[in-house]
Amino acid sequence: MSPSSSYDPYYAQADPEEDEPTAVLLPLDDDGYRPDRTSALSDSLSRNDRPSRFGKLRKALPWIVPVILLIAAAICVNAWYQHQQQINRQVVAFHQQAQQLALQGKYEDSEQQLQSALTLRPDHKALSSDLTIVQTAHRIHDKLQAVASKLKQNQLTPAEKSLTTLQKTLDQRKESIFTREKKLAARNQDLLAVLKVKQELDGLDTVEALAYKLDEVERLDSNEADEVKTLIVNKIVNLSLKNAENQLQKNDFTSATATVKLGLQYDEDNDKLKSLQQRIQSQQQAFEQAEQQRIERAEQQAEQEDLNNRTAAVEPSDVTAVLNEYGDIEISGSVENVATRPIYSVDVEYSAYDANGNYLFSSSAVVEPYYLQPGESGTYSSYEYGWYEQVTIQVDHITWYLD
Repeated sequence: MSPSSSYDPYYAQADPEEDEPTAVLLPLDDDGYRPDRTSALSDSLSRNDRPSRFGKLRKALPWIVPVILLIAAAICVNAWYQHQQQINRQVVAFHQQAQQLALQGKYEDSEQQLQSALTLRPDHKALSSDLTIVQTAHRIHDKLQAVASKLKQNQLTPAEKSLTTLQKTLDQRKESIFTREKKLAARNQDLLAVLKVKQELDGLDTVEALAYKLDEVERLDSNEADEVKTLIVNKIVNLSLKNAENQLQKNDFTSATATVKLGLQYDEDNDKLKSLQQRIQSQQQAFEQAEQQRIERAEQQAEQEDLNNRTAAVEPSDVTAVLNEYGDIEISGSVENVATRPIYSVDVEYSAYDANGNYLFSSSAVVEPYYLQPGESGTYSSYEYGWYEQVTIQVDHITWYLD
């Protein structure tokens, strides 16, 4: 085959200056196979590329290192961010719990929750502000409690002074946490108003004077005014009962009837006044009948009545004296007819003594029901105003009529 007729890759030109190229045959391998020249060239090229790859690697190092550092920094930032988010969630939980406790009036617990939150976020302005508000509410609550204590001890002047100052402070607070304290202040104001009027009532001992005061109070329109009205009406009723009882003891039935009717003008449904009215009528009838028969039966009754019926027909028991929140004493007790005959118009006379045994006052009360059969018990009650101390009641004398 002529070398010029076709191109054989396995041949090469020996001398480029000659017209006819000289074929050079590549050596055969052990199997008689001629190695591919292209493969040999590829191996040669691969070996020649290695220095170039290391060079590229060295050129890439300046930007690989920053990338690695940037990735590491991103991981650290993310971890820090997650940690801060966890702290924020804890702070929010403490804050919400503190708000709930504060609205319930549990100020100490609320302050502890806010302090825990501030430990995690010392520079959190909202937490610091809420802590200040809770502490303020706590201080106001304690002062209002002190005012209530003074009112119970009837120290009206210092209580009113403190309450006025606290009310000014509360009027300036719009936060919902102070709603509870505003209600407490309002209750103290109501009690103060009642006690101030009641101080005036303690000096009024006639139905006419009480009626005049009632007319003044009825012009007001407030809850405390309603309470004062009730106090005045109750005192009118009790004073009417007491006066009528005294008149009844003197057998002045006309005056006793008029006194009860006057009391019923202010409390027409009062059961005690109605009962006393009926008793006055019954006692008047009994008295008139007794007067007609008294002379006729005088000797006979004197012979028939035994010593017990004349001197020990009534046995007292369960005498109690309770000091209420307004400083008044509510006295009650019971008696039993231990005589052999029915008795009526039982009157208990008693005296009051203080804790040191000093005498304070004496009074009396009428036993109900009007008639007591042998073995039957009756009760009595009375109301003494403005003593402001606990007393001991001693029954001095009991009077009755034998049927």
